[in-house]
Amino acid sequence: MSDFYIKVDERDMKRVQRVLEDAPKKVPRVLRNAINQTATIALRKIKQGRTAGYTIKAGTFNSEIQTQRASAGHLDATIKSQGRPRTIQQFKISKPKSGVKADITKSGLKGLVNSASASAFIVPGGSASGLIAQRETKSRFPIKVLHSNSVPMMVRKIYEGERGGQGEMQDYIAKTLHDKVWEQVRKVI
Repeated sequence: MSDFYIKVDERDMKRVQRVLEDAPKKVPRVLRNAINQTATIALRKIKQGRTAGYTIKAGTFNSEIQTQRASAGHLDATIKSQGRPRTIQQFKISKPKSGVKADITKSGLKGLVNSASASAFIVPGGSASGLIAQRETKSRFPIKVLHSNSVPMMVRKIYEGERGGQGEMQDYIAKTLHDKVWEQVRKVI
């Protein structure tokens, strides 16, 4: 599970309270709106990172991410993702006779060959039918089903700037939140 919190900086909070000291009841609403707008922008950037960095389907990716929005009494937002590692066939694959190739991170199809020179294949029949598997050694057994990262791991890599091509997001979110707070203050004044 991967969680990212969006919370107003303590200095911004004190400055907003000082600026709105004539209308103290407006402070929670101003902060709530700024936090929720920032959470929406952050979630949009994460989804853009998925588009730029991974070949997993948008519906599959989006279904495992939730946003807990801020309220006047609870002034922080959380972007949560949860889920298990995905099987390889949920990504872009090709099935040539020489072995299955996969493109998980939008870097082109790559052959799935392990250190024992065993190529991946599609399991024919039985309970694992249709899954992509690979022999662990040159012998016939054992066989393991291949998996990629989970959605929480993908979200973390996008957030940290390792995937998605948008760089590390923490500073961007902090700056966006700061800007949104003062945008909301200007609306109230």
